[in-house]
Amino acid sequence: MSARSEAQGTVSSIRRIAAVVVVAAGVVLLISTFTNNLFKVGPDFEEMIDDFRPMLAEESIASARADLAVLDGVGTEFQTAIVPALSQQLDMTAEEFMGFTASSFPDVAAGVGALPEIVPTFNGLIDTLDSQRDLFDSADAIPTESLPATTVPFGLFFAGLALIVAGVFLFRPGNLGLALTGGLGVGILIATLVLSLIPKAADADDLNANLEPIYTPELVTQAKGALGVIGAMGTQMQGEMLPALGQQLGMTGEQLNGFLGENFPTTAQALQTLPDSLGRFQGLVTAFDENLDNYDTIKPVAFSPIIWTLFIAGLVTLAAFAVAAFWRSKDSFVTPGRLTPDKPKVGSNA
Repeated sequence: MSARSEAQGTVSSIRRIAAVVVVAAGVVLLISTFTNNLFKVGPDFEEMIDDFRPMLAEESIASARADLAVLDGVGTEFQTAIVPALSQQLDMTAEEFMGFTASSFPDVAAGVGALPEIVPTFNGLIDTLDSQRDLFDSADAIPTESLPATTVPFGLFFAGLALIVAGVFLFRPGNLGLALTGGLGVGILIATLVLSLIPKAADADDLNANLEPIYTPELVTQAKGALGVIGAMGTQMQGEMLPALGQQLGMTGEQLNGFLGENFPTTAQALQTLPDSLGRFQGLVTAFDENLDNYDTIKPVAFSPIIWTLFIAGLVTLAAFAVAAFWRSKDSFVTPGRLTPDKPKVGSNA
């Protein structure tokens, strides 16, 4: 075999190895797409993000804190101001008034008694959500602020297919396989870095880990029950307790409202704002409830390894391109005299 044939055989072998590497990188991306269930994770992630986005806005967090402050004030004001004042007006001791409230208006008594537990629980939830806002905003931008997360599995899937196609063409002589391989390697690396997919994926994983201890069916059930207790308290206080007390105190509805506003301003404010407050909290609890299944889909998935797999696939593809291109270039510049058989000298015997 001539030296040129040996050199060409070496180049072909190296090119075939590079082609196998590129095909393998594409297969790994396809496997990652399906083993991580990304065609299910993507839509569920996007639906959950869409539902929670309004709840984690800065103004929503501020409103929730204000609502909880009012409810906390109602519990304090009831015990320290309403009970002493009304029991005196009705010629009762504080214990007698509490017994009267429990027997005649059990929803009010249950609600007031539960507020010291309910308010800290919801405050803890709001604090957790507030502390995750930066991570949420970063995860919300996967892959970009304008593209939904549902595009990610398609991106990985088609990137994997494209690498396989490029690898197949790399098996053949010519520049097309080299061009496809080099272009895909550079394109994958640029997309991963320019879109900041590596830090975004890490933030999504941190968000997932931080939500896992609190995002449970038990939390949703507890929150639903708490809202029911507060709603029943407000309804019975407004519709039954206050009219009955007004009648016993000899006050008209207008006089009673003035009396409440002057002496118990926090409770008076709460009675006016409670329907809106409950509506906002109901929206939050509903978002948690309706996305439990979505979170169960997302919870076992780690996004960082997926993005690192994509990035490494780009690096491997670019390295395969570089090696194949180098050896092809080297073959082109080998000295012709070393690639052809020696010719007989002039004048020598054939």
